[in-house]
Amino acid sequence: MNKEFDYCIVGSGIGGGTLVSKLINSGASVLLIEAGNKSHKNSHYLTKGRPFGLRSTTSIQLGGTSNLWHGVLSFLDDIDFRKRDWIKNSGWPITLKDLLPYYKDVSPLFGVKDFDYFFEDKVSEELDAELKSMPFNRKVLKNKMFQQPLNILNFKKVIINKLKGKNLTVLENSKVCKLVVEGETIKSLIVGQGENLIEVKGKKIIICAGALESPRILMNSGLNNINIGKYLMDHPMGNLCQIKFKRPQKSQIYSARKYRPNIVIKTGLTLDEKLQEKHSMPNHCFYLRPSFSSGVDNKSEKIKLSLLSFKDFKFSFKDVLFVLMNLNIALQILVYKLSLNITYKYADLFFVSEQTPDASSNIKLSQTKTDKYGYPLAEINWKVSSKDSQSVEKFYNILKNDGFSDSDFEFTHKFEDLEWDKNFTSAAHHVGTCRMAIDKSEGVVDENLKVFEKNNLYICDGSVFPTGGNVNNGFTIAALASRLSNHLIKNKNG
Repeated sequence: MNKEFDYCIVGSGIGGGTLVSKLINSGASVLLIEAGNKSHKNSHYLTKGRPFGLRSTTSIQLGGTSNLWHGVLSFLDDIDFRKRDWIKNSGWPITLKDLLPYYKDVSPLFGVKDFDYFFEDKVSEELDAELKSMPFNRKVLKNKMFQQPLNILNFKKVIINKLKGKNLTVLENSKVCKLVVEGETIKSLIVGQGENLIEVKGKKIIICAGALESPRILMNSGLNNINIGKYLMDHPMGNLCQIKFKRPQKSQIYSARKYRPNIVIKTGLTLDEKLQEKHSMPNHCFYLRPSFSSGVDNKSEKIKLSLLSFKDFKFSFKDVLFVLMNLNIALQILVYKLSLNITYKYADLFFVSEQTPDASSNIKLSQTKTDKYGYPLAEINWKVSSKDSQSVEKFYNILKNDGFSDSDFEFTHKFEDLEWDKNFTSAAHHVGTCRMAIDKSEGVVDENLKVFEKNNLYICDGSVFPTGGNVNNGFTIAALASRLSNHLIKNKNG
């Protein structure tokens, strides 16, 4: 391909899709390179560490993993961006205040109607009353607001729509194998198509291939940075415990409340920031999920995680049979999926935990396996430290002793009954492997997502997160993409 494009974007998921929608409007010529086509296929990598525990955590196709996600949106918290003395390698070079205008900018793209409803103190009187109806210790636990537009944004549709213009070119079934580097400049990209390798050129290159794939491209290109591939994080998730209400509840916003015809709002609960510091805790979050029988068991939890994780509907016959024979699970799934307004006596505490940065959880190039073009595959070594696991148990004890009053709740079992360490899975929120930092000694990209020591190479996906908080990455990735597009357009000649 002889033409040199203004922007060459690798990957068409949330980062790449948002960049396309923004950069196209500037009149620039954009080349989008996608390893898949319009049908789903799994990533091809090797697993060395803990399995993610889900059928698939990425999707190689136009639109990327936005084809599979549930579209639940929330910000990272202010504390997630700060340097926390009790969490090694924490701290972003930007703040929540820096990113808030870009969260707001991309909200209409996702279908958000009431941006202020991400703030607890700005919701309607009706929703506020519902928030306040749940009895818990508000000096210990804080509400965290989430919205889910039910016309879930799929970037496949966004990109296909943009193809109607004249300045977007899409290469499908095209896998970027390496970057051709000349000093501080990326001269071109080597791309596998079918049985052949082709060379493509762009004035500015933006890698949006995800936290598992972006580091593989950089490492195969010989970039000299010891941080590439390190600090692989996710959100270990699963049911932590179950509580029984002394008085049955009907606070729908604590599970899922449809407050507009096409938008669900709900709240999670996090530990107060001062208590996070006091107890040296990460920023975990949990949801109250209505249940209809006392107790939890390990087998049921594994089935529920399998069924609730993705919307691909690839259920095994055993899964379906188990649900049909288990009324409680069937009801829980229906309540969650349909946002039903019901009265409940029990609630499972579904935990989405923050994993802290650890260099031993990482991605490397395989020494033995290559792709069809002869380039090493990524070797995934996901590790969750014992300290992170212990922090979950510590949170359980805080909840039991201080978060909930004995006059309102009782716990139906002990922490060790559920075997959290054995049962938790990935949330398919991979981050951290090309982290943002103030300099090359601590990360891979700067505050504007430009790769250190390269003048035309950027990364815009979950890999740039220094820490992951406790929310789905998608909203933050889109906000970062909006911020990056603004920076690129302002500095198009720089």
